[in-house]
Amino acid sequence: MFNPFRWDSAHPGTKNNHRRSNAHSRQEFYSLPDPLSLGSGARHSHLLRWVLLAPFHRIWDVNQKTFYLRNNQLVAGYLQGPNTKLEEKIDVVPIEPHAMFLGIHGGKLCLACVKSGDEIKLGLEPVNITDLNSSKEEDKRFAFIRSDSGPTTSFESAACPGWFLCTALETDQPVGLTNTPQDAVQVTKFYFQQDQ
Repeated sequence: MFNPFRWDSAHPGTKNNHRRSNAHSRQEFYSLPDPLSLGSGARHSHLLRWVLLAPFHRIWDVNQKTFYLRNNQLVAGYLQGPNTKLEEKIDVVPIEPHAMFLGIHGGKLCLACVKSGDEIKLGLEPVNITDLNSSKEEDKRFAFIRSDSGPTTSFESAACPGWFLCTALETDQPVGLTNTPQDAVQVTKFYFQQDQ
């Protein structure tokens, strides 16, 4: 069974290397070999490069709604004219080839699966994406498993299996999580592309 949280602890110097990266020096590392397939010595140095921030990504649903912040809440809507500058770009830290941490605002706000009683919802938490660690159980709520189907992508919560990132059919509604991805009133398919 796929488990995005089976890595050993990251290299002690990883956090400092994360902080030295910036939007202009980021590189895409999805093409790197899976660190799990390497020997322990090679994995130790390779993991340091693997977890560096990938470039910003753009995300919009199949109905062309993009993400933006409104009253500290992530919503999806149709941005036009000068409002297009409100679009939130997604920061990505790969965990494995198909799992990742997702953030906005330069990785200072991270998407999380939040449990409150019997309720499960999407939250934005003020943590630095580069401080998250895939080996920590408490950080699992920030991880999402990416599944590609043709040109579109879906994101399933690693902490809450069966719950997917979604938008409403109506515009300017909160981005959320759903456990009924087949429901016609929710959109769970997104276009997810590296920003040019």
